[in-house]
Amino acid sequence: MRVKLGSSPEATVAIDDRGIIVAWNPAAEQLLGWRAAEAVGKSCHQIMHGLTPAGAPLCNADCAIVQLCREGRAGRRFEMVARHADGSEVWLDVATVIVDDGTPIAVHVLSESIAAKRLAGVAAEVAQRLGAGAPHDERARQTIQTALTAREIEVLRLLAAGLGTDEIGRHLSLSSNTVRNHVQNMLPKLGLHSRIEAVVLALRAGLVHLH
Repeated sequence: MRVKLGSSPEATVAIDDRGIIVAWNPAAEQLLGWRAAEAVGKSCHQIMHGLTPAGAPLCNADCAIVQLCREGRAGRRFEMVARHADGSEVWLDVATVIVDDGTPIAVHVLSESIAAKRLAGVAAEVAQRLGAGAPHDERARQTIQTALTAREIEVLRLLAAGLGTDEIGRHLSLSSNTVRNHVQNMLPKLGLHSRIEAVVLALRAGLVHLH
């Protein structure tokens, strides 16, 4: 079964009560990198590989959203870190509505707003803990300067300042995919596993000053 979605600037994905993707609009293609022809007909968890913001597995063949869809119950809003087609992370704010016209369908509306909000919150918390006059960690600074290219350092600095992927791209005249690739490449170079860890390291190193 395929479902036709109306025109929308928001990334919109629909799954059936088996967890199979039945609709994938052009905005979802742009956000997640998968073409509709690649995504429709596949299990949602096989495409999304969703994690919680803390890194715990979220997507599976019988997830809570599939259960809600089967029961025809109202959807909910949640946060998820999905996998882009190129393997990089995409931080998502997901709003879900269950539509039942004989066959229940879960419609997800996705936006990449969670990254900036969460990173800004982490940055503020770390800055508060460090204190305005606390000395910077010279070892963290040297690690960053040794491991990363000048462009990667600039991306990390903007990330630590609370900017999201699209905002960093506009600031540096880069595509969102290029920014994601820079972030994905810098994490193993620094021995890190998430954007939040990268933000904390950048703040410890004094890469960005928060007031």
